[in-house]
Amino acid sequence: MSELSPESIEYFRTLPRRRVAAGLVIRDGEGRVLAVEPNYKEGWLLPGGTVDAGEAPRAAARREGREELGLDIVPGALLIIGHSAFPDPVGDGLNFLYDGGVLPQGTDISLQEEELLSWRFVAEQDLPEYFGVHGALHVSSALRALREERVIELQDREEIL
Repeated sequence: MSELSPESIEYFRTLPRRRVAAGLVIRDGEGRVLAVEPNYKEGWLLPGGTVDAGEAPRAAARREGREELGLDIVPGALLIIGHSAFPDPVGDGLNFLYDGGVLPQGTDISLQEEELLSWRFVAEQDLPEYFGVHGALHVSSALRALREERVIELQDREEIL
């Protein structure tokens, strides 16, 4: 990219910023989803996290798998692109969920103890109990995207495509 003018730099500084996150939908042989229990908030999450500045969402999902689980999982198909708008101070964000494949039985998981308390596999019918309504929608939509071999776009808890 060529050098930006001072006006362009100022313009780009005025544009809105969004949080971007990426995660992995990892299953066991029974189709249950791997969930992690964070130590910094209630509930359970998929392995994943914030996309760093200059980092692609797919690369962030792989990095988070290494950091949180000690597993180098190459993300497969993109399953979900989700937009969520929350009141301040959270604001809006984009979430990319990728197929993390099926974990072979007996795979050694090394949890990132600085952020995570435990992990477990969760059956689809139990997703709301672990992930809450909002998170369960994202995870169940990702499982449907896997079954239907397509990408699902979510906007504020509604499927768009």
